[in-house]
Amino acid sequence: MSCPHVEHAGAVEFVYVVRHGQSTSNVAFLAAETESGTVIPDDDLVIGLTELGWRQAESVGKWLAGLDAGDVPDMVWCSPYLRAEQTWAGVERELVAAGRERPCHQVDVRLRDRDRGRFRHIPSRWVRERFPAEAEAEDRDQLGYRPPDGESFRDVADRLREVVAEIEADGHRRVLIVAHDAVVLFLRQILEGLGDDEVLAIAAGGLADNGSITSWRGVQDGYRLMAYNVSFGGGADEQGASYS
Repeated sequence: MSCPHVEHAGAVEFVYVVRHGQSTSNVAFLAAETESGTVIPDDDLVIGLTELGWRQAESVGKWLAGLDAGDVPDMVWCSPYLRAEQTWAGVERELVAAGRERPCHQVDVRLRDRDRGRFRHIPSRWVRERFPAEAEAEDRDQLGYRPPDGESFRDVADRLREVVAEIEADGHRRVLIVAHDAVVLFLRQILEGLGDDEVLAIAAGGLADNGSITSWRGVQDGYRLMAYNVSFGGGADEQGASYS
C-alpha cells in the first residue's frame, strides 16, 4: 500500500468500525427463520446490498463527512466481501461530495466475516433441527466451537489481532474499518481488553446492526469506547440515533 498521508503520521487517535449495510442475505436469513422454503444466497463473497443497505451506507458517509476535519478518517480498511466494499463505496461518495480528502483504502481478507464452513448458508434454526450434536457442541463452547470446515470465534479474534497490530504500526491517526458484526464484537474484545464473559454478554445484548458505527478514542493506555452500535436512520426500518 502506498498512501502514506505523511502529515497525519502518529499514534492512532480514532478507530471507527462500520458494519456493512443490509444485504440480500440478511433479508433471506431473517425470512428463513420462519419460512422453510427461503433460498439463501450461496456465494458469500458476492452478496450485495439491498436498497436499504445503500441508504444506510450513505447515512454513515454523511455523518462522517460532518465531523471536524481532525476527526474524519484518513485510512480505510475494508473486508473483501462485496457488501462491505459497496458500503465503503456509499460512504466514500458522501465524503467526496462534501469536499473531504479521500482516505487511503486497503482491502484485507482478515476482515472477512466468520466462516461457518458447511453451515455457511444454513440458518441457525435449521442447524439446530438437522444437526443437534453440532448445536450442542456450540452451546458448550460458544467462542471455541468450529463448525465443520469453518472457523471459531477465537479464530476470528486471532486474525483481527494481526490487523490491529498493523493498523497501529501504519501511522494513520484516524482509521475506519468496514466489515461485519463478528468483527465489531471482537474488535471490542481486543481494543478494550475484554474477557470472554464480557464478550458473550455484549453478544447476548445484541450484535452490531447493519449500517451502524462503533468507535474508540486512542488514549495513553489503549483505547476508550466512545459509542457502540449507533445507527443514523438509513430508512424506515432504522432507528435514528444520536452519537455521543
